[in-house]
Amino acid sequence: MAYLTVRGLVKVDVNNSFLDYESETAPIEQRKRSLTRKLVDIIEYACNNSAAARERFDALDLSPHDFREINDLEKLSTFDKNDILNTQVKNPPFGGMLGVDQKNIRRIYRSPGPIYEPGERVYEDTRWAQAFRAIGIGPGDIAINTFSYHMTLFGFWLDDSLNRIGATVIPSGPGNTDVQIELMARLKVNAYLGTPSFLHSLSEKAISLGYDLKKDMKLKYGFVAAEMLSERLRKNLEDSFGMRLLQSYGTADIGCLGFECRSCSGMHVPEDVIVEILDPETRESLPPGKIGEIVATNFCREYPLIRFATGDLSYLIDEQCDCGRTSSRLGRILGRVDQLTKVRGMFIHPSQITEAMSGFPEIERCQLIVERSEHRDSITLLAKLQPSAVHNDNFKRSIEDALRNVVKLRIEVDFVEGDGFIESEKLIIDKREWD
Repeated sequence: MAYLTVRGLVKVDVNNSFLDYESETAPIEQRKRSLTRKLVDIIEYACNNSAAARERFDALDLSPHDFREINDLEKLSTFDKNDILNTQVKNPPFGGMLGVDQKNIRRIYRSPGPIYEPGERVYEDTRWAQAFRAIGIGPGDIAINTFSYHMTLFGFWLDDSLNRIGATVIPSGPGNTDVQIELMARLKVNAYLGTPSFLHSLSEKAISLGYDLKKDMKLKYGFVAAEMLSERLRKNLEDSFGMRLLQSYGTADIGCLGFECRSCSGMHVPEDVIVEILDPETRESLPPGKIGEIVATNFCREYPLIRFATGDLSYLIDEQCDCGRTSSRLGRILGRVDQLTKVRGMFIHPSQITEAMSGFPEIERCQLIVERSEHRDSITLLAKLQPSAVHNDNFKRSIEDALRNVVKLRIEVDFVEGDGFIESEKLIIDKREWD
């Protein structure tokens, strides 16, 4: 069965501005009834309006009438990024997955694959806004959004969500550390949005420029996502800035799936999404505490995703949270089911390495190594050349440029001889350890 955590209602201060008292502290049975109604509605809508969804259901001889409770989701198989990619290749650009006419799409985004994602004409999803309110961000706060606005939807999602709760946004995007630091100091920015490693880089750069992180910077809140946050780095940044740093989890396909509250005891599953944990091999639902793949269902009519398998590993938490929310919580993200590897907020897939290397027949074998030191990720491509190949600095730079063009990350190339590879057939080796 698909598990929903059962708890009683917790008494909390209704004046707590960080908490939507009525919905986020609702009794579990009320929450379950609400999610069930939304599930029934989105399945019927998807079958009537999304060609790809209808094909999935028809292939299993299923109809909307077969879904009357959350547990019925187990009748439907999951699908993942590779399925989306294959569907879009056969039927570009969206593979028949849209639930509305394409003229009602405001933007089109692109992620590695390539995979194309639609952006709603009016963004009404409240899940990232819930994450911001759990941190404490609200009207009057000034947030610097260092997530990318270029070809990706995450920056826009967060921008719209901050607008929804009355905060002011600086759409800075990544990079340009000197400018970012100037903006933070002069505009008295009190909320940071970005990866934890970039905030760490900003802190080091600001100190080198003579800034006092507590006196010159006014950061109170930090919203981090897209990469793992170690407890050591969290404490380091919180102590340095005198701020509160909380993490969230989601994907570019389906949005927010979890966010921390100030108790920092797991990531609350937001309203308006169903999250399951499945055994990666048997595909059976797992109870709280058991590690498996995160599978999610949204209620977005423009782009309905039903039982989308994220490829990320985690577990559900079945203990009462001190904050008063009654939702289930995700534990920490423990890694990837497949070979997709997330580095500096970007996914790297083996097919991207193969694509980048296709123009270099001199390379006999290669392997990508991901490591982490001092809260920074480093990526190195180990390359073994054909015996007759001649290499120099220009040749090395050409390979690095090709990798950057495809992967969108800086990767250093290191030529090796003999058995210089790690004992594995995997093209990507993730050697990072998280404390």
